[in-house]
Amino acid sequence: MFAVVVAALLVGFVGYLVSLQFTVGGSVSGRLCAGVFSLIILFTAVSFLGYGLQRFQVDVDRNGWRVRIGRYRRDLRCAEISAVVIQNREIEGRDHRRPVPALYLVPERGVSLDVPSDLRATVDGRAAVRLFDLTDPKIEEMQFVRDLAGLAGDRLDVRVHRLQVMLLSEDARQRRNGGTVLSAFPPGAQGVRTQRWLNRRRFLIFVGWYLFAVVPALLLTDVTARLHELLGAAVAVLGLFAVAAAYAQFVTLFSHATDLVDIEATIVGTELVQVIGDHTYRDDMHAGTVVVLPPGAQRGYGKAWLLGFPHPVALLGDPRTGRLRDHDDLHALSAVLHQSPHATDQAAARSIDGLALQSQVGDPTEPDGTANARLWMSLTKAGRILAWAVVVGSVLLAGGWMLESTHYLGGAVILIGVSLATLWALYALYRILALLGAAWQAVRKTH
Repeated sequence: MFAVVVAALLVGFVGYLVSLQFTVGGSVSGRLCAGVFSLIILFTAVSFLGYGLQRFQVDVDRNGWRVRIGRYRRDLRCAEISAVVIQNREIEGRDHRRPVPALYLVPERGVSLDVPSDLRATVDGRAAVRLFDLTDPKIEEMQFVRDLAGLAGDRLDVRVHRLQVMLLSEDARQRRNGGTVLSAFPPGAQGVRTQRWLNRRRFLIFVGWYLFAVVPALLLTDVTARLHELLGAAVAVLGLFAVAAAYAQFVTLFSHATDLVDIEATIVGTELVQVIGDHTYRDDMHAGTVVVLPPGAQRGYGKAWLLGFPHPVALLGDPRTGRLRDHDDLHALSAVLHQSPHATDQAAARSIDGLALQSQVGDPTEPDGTANARLWMSLTKAGRILAWAVVVGSVLLAGGWMLESTHYLGGAVILIGVSLATLWALYALYRILALLGAAWQAVRKTH
């Protein structure tokens, strides 16, 4: 309902912007900017409406399941359900078929589901109903699986390795497929606080990039374009490359450290295996390339000790506080490295043993507050919408200034601004939906 109301408000604002197009005396640049923003806001409104009118609804509690997907209506008691299964199904990608985890209900024998053809499935040779892919719900996947485990109990069968890891307790260390699972670090709310800490530093660099790269490039383009349009075009091209290079060099400084937070790994034999999205990354710990990097050895990782091959692949410490990983995780890593025939790997093992001794007397784990911490982090990330709006608005404003003094360059700059505005609208929608999802999870935790 909230999304529908927001969509209606945005459509009304679009109507106001369209009316400005017919205002007598309006400038060409003003009408062009109003038209561009009308299209962006209209696209955002349609996206909100699609989100509010999502095609499925599945409610589950201790009594059973209530399924409302399209025209399919079915209420099932828990006694009528044999299994709740999460397993991969293959869907068509752009150039190949890719696996996507989906949720299935398998009824008890003799229970008919009357499933339509588009939801009909087979699990272990038995008829089942495919409810939805786990990429469809506008919720946090990890929390969804944990909540489902609490409701389905022993009926839940998770057959996707990446999701199986989510079901593990943060303090538990279980053996799966011959491997040792290393939980995400920092754990729980601490990891969220670390991500917020990294994001704040990235924002400061972003402000510096805008003030010392974007603004000078736009001003220099405008000044040189007034002297000669061809010179201004050359400066614009060079400025575009300089701005992009500065962003890649500085603004992304803390990006990799942010990616490493909340990534779980598994020691399988002599390999450290990480599953990120649809990709599996394997690093051999007996290849003679393992190094332990102290804080400060790599820029952008704060106070963290790092495990590298030699590029950093795992956090041994918290970038925010310097707090080390649990000693059981560190001992599991060093045990494999000690068996390597290479002196480099054995030296890394000795370094990790030293860290393990320090971690035993580290600070106690902070109380969990993941839902609220994730809400604040999502709110912080949503603030990037405004930051990028300033950048996009600056490009459009600079193009508007150059429209009256140039024949082609002003239009070209505005075209670049329109492209950026389209990407900004998609990004804004993504961040807003993430914020709404985090807010919903926080509300559920408090009720």
